[in-house]
Amino acid sequence: MQPKKKNLLSEWVAHSRLPPSLQPALITAIKAYGLTWTLTTAPVLLGLFVKTLTAKSPTSTKRVFLDCQRVVHQSLTQNGLPFLLAGALASHRFLSYLLNHLVARASHPSVEKNKIRVSQRSAIFLSAAVTMLSVKKVFPNTKTTDLTFFALVRALDVFAHRAYESNRVRQHVPHWILDYGSVGVFTIACTEIMFSWFYEPNRLPKSYANWITKMADMNPKLLELLRAVREKRWQYGKDTDLCDPLRGRIPCRAVHPGDTCETNGLRRFGKGFFKIFPLYFFIHLAPPLLLRPSQVAQAPLQNMVHVLKASVRSSAFLASFITIIWYSVCLVRTRIGHQVLGVRQSILDDTLAPFVGSALCGLSLLIETRHRRGEMALYVVPRALYSFTERVVGPHQRGRWWESLGAGVAETLVFALSAMVVLDAMYKDKTHIRSSVRGLLSWIMKDELQALKTEHTNGKTNGKSNGKINGKSNGMTNGKIDVK
Repeated sequence: MQPKKKNLLSEWVAHSRLPPSLQPALITAIKAYGLTWTLTTAPVLLGLFVKTLTAKSPTSTKRVFLDCQRVVHQSLTQNGLPFLLAGALASHRFLSYLLNHLVARASHPSVEKNKIRVSQRSAIFLSAAVTMLSVKKVFPNTKTTDLTFFALVRALDVFAHRAYESNRVRQHVPHWILDYGSVGVFTIACTEIMFSWFYEPNRLPKSYANWITKMADMNPKLLELLRAVREKRWQYGKDTDLCDPLRGRIPCRAVHPGDTCETNGLRRFGKGFFKIFPLYFFIHLAPPLLLRPSQVAQAPLQNMVHVLKASVRSSAFLASFITIIWYSVCLVRTRIGHQVLGVRQSILDDTLAPFVGSALCGLSLLIETRHRRGEMALYVVPRALYSFTERVVGPHQRGRWWESLGAGVAETLVFALSAMVVLDAMYKDKTHIRSSVRGLLSWIMKDELQALKTEHTNGKTNGKSNGKINGKSNGMTNGKIDVK
C-alpha cells in the first residue's frame, strides 16, 4: 500500500526545524488563521467589488486596487480574530511541549519523566486564556464577544450531548423534554431577540437587527411608534401629530393597509417563503456539491429532490416564523385583547402584544427536522446571549475603570473554559460535537488528529508486543525452573 502524498503545506512544515511532534500543531494554526482571515476579509472585498460594479459613475482601476490594498492591510494589521482562533486551536501543543520540557529538566533524576506531564485540559485552558489576553492587548479594536459566545454555546452543547446519553439523566428527565429541548431553547432565545428588536434593537448586533427588519418588511416608523408608546413619549388620548390618538388606538389596517389580519398573515407567509427560498436552496445545495461531489454525480436526481425538500421545509419554517409573530401581534392587540377582552390599548401595545408574538414565533421550529432544530437553536442562542448581557449589565455601567477590566477577565475565562471543553471533546469523543462544527474542526485539525491516532495505534501495538515478549520470556524461564 503506497503512502499518501503530502500536500504543499505539510511538505513545507516537514522541512522546518520544528520537532516532529509540533509540526501537526503548526499546520492546524496555519489553517485556522487562513480560514478565519478569509471569512472576515472576503466579504469586505466582495462588497467592494459589488459596489464598484453597481456604481453609477465609473471607478478607475487604480482606485479599486488601492481600496483592496487598504482592506487587506487593515485585515492583516488590525484583525485579531485569525490570531485568536489559531492560538486557541493550536498553541496548547507548543505550551505543553515547553512546560513538559522545563518540568523534566527541573525534576529530580530519580523521578520518571513520563509521570510529570502537564494535562491536556490545563494546557488548552492556559493557552486559550493567554491568546485572548494577547489579542485584546495587541488588537484592541477587534470585537471578540461574538466568538466567545459562539464557543460558550458549543461547549454547552457538548454537555447537552453528554446529558442526553446519560442513563441517570434519562431516568429523571422526561423523554419529551430531551427530544424537544432544542425547540424550547430556540423559543426562549427568539423571545429575547425579537422583544429586543421591537423595543431596543441596539442590544443586538447591528447587521443582525437590520436583517430581521428586512425579513419582517415592517415600516420603521411603526417600530418607532411602538417604542414611543413603551417609553411613554406617546400616549393614547393625548393630542400628537401621529395617527389619531383621540380614537384611543392605532388600527391594524394602519400597519397592513387594505388587508385583514388573517389575509395579511397569509400574504406575509408567501412573501417570506419566496424571499428566503433561494438562500436556503443554496445552503442545502452547497455542502454536498463541495464535500461529496462524487455521491451527487452518482444519483443527481435523488440528491436534487432531497435538496428541494429540505429547502422547502426550511423556507416554510422561516415563513411561519414571520407569520406567527405578525398574526400573534394582531391577535392580541385586536382580535382578542381589544374586541373580546376589552383590555386597555396602551397595555396591549406597550408590552403584551409584541411579547406574545416574540414568545410564540419560536414554535415554528417544529417544522424542521430534529438535526436542523439543534443547529438553529445553536445559531440564535449567541445572539440572545448578546442581547441578554446588554439587558443585565448595560444599566449598571458607569464608565468606571474596573468595569472594562472585569469584563475582559470574565470574557477570557469563559472563552478559555469553552475552548477547553470543545477541544477536549474533539480529542476524546467527537460525536459530542455537532456535525457542522465537527466537520470544520476535523479539517483544520486533520494532521494533528491523524498524528494522535497513529501515536495511539503505535502505543497499543508496542504494548501488545511487549506483553507477548514478556510472556514468552516468563514461560521459558518457568520452563527451565520446572525442568531443574
